Amino acid sequence: MDKDILNEVIGAEKEIQEGIEREQSRLREAVQCAQREADDSVARAARECSESQGREVHAAQQEAEARSRKVVDDAAALAARLERLGDRELIDIVLKQLPRILME
Repeated sequence: MDKDILNEVIGAEKEIQEGIEREQSRLREAVQCAQREADDSVARAARECSESQGREVHAAQQEAEARSRKVVDDAAALAARLERLGDRELIDIVLKQLPRILME
């Protein structure tokens, strides 16, 4: 009888050990799956961040180009207007600005 009990204890112990091993295996798989999901999530976030940065850089470049075109256009318009001024008008402008120029 003692031998039967011992065999039952050993059998129960084996079942418990197998259950533990199955649970450990299941947990390892769950951890690996969670790790893959986390890696995918990080990669996706990095891509989205990179794409967002790219869009922001592109928008900033376009804005800078538009501002520089406006500056060039404004300068060209001013130069054209100044070219049309006669000598008398230029003298008047210089005389008007002369006190400020001399103060500096």
